[in-house]
Amino acid sequence: MNQQSRDLAIMFADVSNSSALYKRLGNVDAKRLVDKTLDIMSRLTAEQAGTVVKTIGDEIMARFDSAGDACRAAMAIQQYCSMASGDEALAVRIGIAYGPTLLDQDDTFGDTVNDAAFVTHIARANQIVLTEGVVNNLDDELRSQCQTFDHVNIKGEVGHTVIYRLQWEGATHGHSATRMMSVEAISQRLDGLKLKITFAGQELAIAPYQTPFVIGRDALKADLQIDSGLASRDHCHIIFRRGKYVLVDHSTNGTYVKIANQTEIYLRREALPLLGSGYISLGQAPDKAGHWLIHYRL
Repeated sequence: MNQQSRDLAIMFADVSNSSALYKRLGNVDAKRLVDKTLDIMSRLTAEQAGTVVKTIGDEIMARFDSAGDACRAAMAIQQYCSMASGDEALAVRIGIAYGPTLLDQDDTFGDTVNDAAFVTHIARANQIVLTEGVVNNLDDELRSQCQTFDHVNIKGEVGHTVIYRLQWEGATHGHSATRMMSVEAISQRLDGLKLKITFAGQELAIAPYQTPFVIGRDALKADLQIDSGLASRDHCHIIFRRGKYVLVDHSTNGTYVKIANQTEIYLRREALPLLGSGYISLGQAPDKAGHWLIHYRL
């Protein structure tokens, strides 16, 4: 069991009234539009150092270390959706909660997850609804854009609690985190953030929204399978955190990272940002890895 409890912001972003969309456009066109929107929401989540936990039908569930990052991602999503017109126009409702969250493998559990789902169902189309825990962990600028929305009895709680609406419509579009961008601009910006992995003659390009990227011996779990006797089944993950790719070791034998022009670093149940270019070796020093050596570059 690889469980840990951390304070996290949990966001659900749900395409509103998708049933009517399928009736209006037909299954193929409606699904294409929903999938496109989910992809853009995932990309905008990654831009704000968030991780998409899962896609559930026509919504994404994401986690963030920071309540502010979650709010900025939500605002960027709503601003993107507000740009579309005609059949491309989709309304999204978003709910965010912040608090203790259980991380188990790549999934999240606990009251904070349940609270985020609860306020998402309260939100109407084009709205962002926050729990009090989110607002209490925002900077002054973002807190000033929150308005009391309702007093509700969240399931499992005694008494009523205040929930808030984040006013994204009046956000300053010049702000780097929330300005409106075209789909092409988003794609170009995120393409520049890709991490390139070369192994055994194959090259992979990892985008922020494609993390965590799993490296290990288990063909069913790993995104990059390393069939070495020194590799654990789930050896290490590459995640995108606060604008950086970070390697997190989960293994028995550890992971060696050799960044160009630096001394190699040995990790065991530790994390290290991947900078510039270099090599990753599972369970043995890079100079002994031979054909098991993984090359990376940004």
